[in-house]
Amino acid sequence: MADTPDAITLSEDGFSMPTLEVLTGRGFITGKSGSGKSNTVSVVAEELLAAEVPLLIVDTDGEYYGLKEEFELLHVGGDDHCDLQVTPANAEQIAAVALDRQVPVILDISGYRDPDEGHALVGEVVEELFVREKTAKTPFLVIVEEAHEFVPEQGGRDEVGETLIRVAKRGRKRGLGVCALSQRPASVSKDYITQCDWLVWHRLTWENDTKVVGRILGDDAAEDVEELDDGEAIVMTDWDDRVQRVTFRRKRTFDAGATPDLDSVDRPDLKSVDGDLLAELQSAVDADVTGENATDKTNGGASDTGDSTDHGSTGLAEEGSAGDDASAESSDSNGADGSVDDDLAEADGATANATASNTGTTGGRASGAAATTAASDGGAEPATDPAWEAAQFLTYLTGGIVAAAGRGVGFLARSGGRALTWTASRLSDTPRGRRRVEALLPKVLLVALGLLLGLAVGLLIV
Repeated sequence: MADTPDAITLSEDGFSMPTLEVLTGRGFITGKSGSGKSNTVSVVAEELLAAEVPLLIVDTDGEYYGLKEEFELLHVGGDDHCDLQVTPANAEQIAAVALDRQVPVILDISGYRDPDEGHALVGEVVEELFVREKTAKTPFLVIVEEAHEFVPEQGGRDEVGETLIRVAKRGRKRGLGVCALSQRPASVSKDYITQCDWLVWHRLTWENDTKVVGRILGDDAAEDVEELDDGEAIVMTDWDDRVQRVTFRRKRTFDAGATPDLDSVDRPDLKSVDGDLLAELQSAVDADVTGENATDKTNGGASDTGDSTDHGSTGLAEEGSAGDDASAESSDSNGADGSVDDDLAEADGATANATASNTGTTGGRASGAAATTAASDGGAEPATDPAWEAAQFLTYLTGGIVAAAGRGVGFLARSGGRALTWTASRLSDTPRGRRRVEALLPKVLLVALGLLLGLAVGLLIV
């Protein structure tokens, strides 16, 4: 990195940030849809790629392949649009290519039908980068889109989120930086945002989001952020203790994340990494797939062998040792009785075969009958269970009694109050009456309070 520029320029009027601070620091770029957030991170990526420094982009929407119009990146993910289709098992190869060979990578998780697979891939790759950086000490940036999906403020974090937080807290010492993006800063863990040393706030209008701005930058900034133009942002940088308004330049590469319109979009010619490297990686991926398939077939074969025995022997098999029964069933079905040493297993296997040969396909019906018997013994549907109906009736009756008692207490309280008010007004017509009221009123109130408490305790006991 001897020829790497000291700073990357991000605006037409010359705003720049130190290259090393961006690569190894913790950044956060936010803004509502259409405010310029994705354009800004693309500009940062373009400048770093032009400086020939390594990075990895976690692409959640398949919109960063446009960078390949100008730069050679390895595009891996879960669909045919990628240079290479990968799984979490390939995390080590991806990290090695990115960090050891200095090849920029787009980790595109938008094509996985199972979102958990893409989520797991991100966690495995970032964990592998973190481990490798302990010895590599190579300045490297991980860009993560939709940060609220990985490090949410609410709902707790999984292992992937914990890995990203660990990188944010400890990655700088190893040279590993991270820049997270989100449209909703209020939904991103404050454990991450408070670790950031550079933050870019594009236009935000939702109150919960502007409150986050207010807590970090002050009330004036919280008001200003609502009025920002597209591409304009409030930028806070710790290395020079500055807060300034910046208008980021437009990205130069193809905007694959632009909102589609009625006109057809011509996809540009895209660059790719060296063909030999792709072939090498494809071989490694194929080897992993072959290994996984072999393991699956081995495990599946064992299961199939056990399942090949007629289901009529299921109940008998459960009476003996599970391992011995499986061996007995397998040997009996293959005609190799002499391979079983355990006498109990032989007996169970012979009984199972005899049962299978006598009953044929009735095993399934026997299992169904057993299930029906179990249901009649204690698994009846609540709607047809007399005990359940009785419980429902008692619950309804108790609720009605309590409600009626409550209404009765309310009626007595209102009647008593009116009676006491009338009595007090009549007695207080004269000075002597007023003195009697003043003397009796505390006693009457205490008696009424005691009655109410007693009635409440009685209702609770009932």
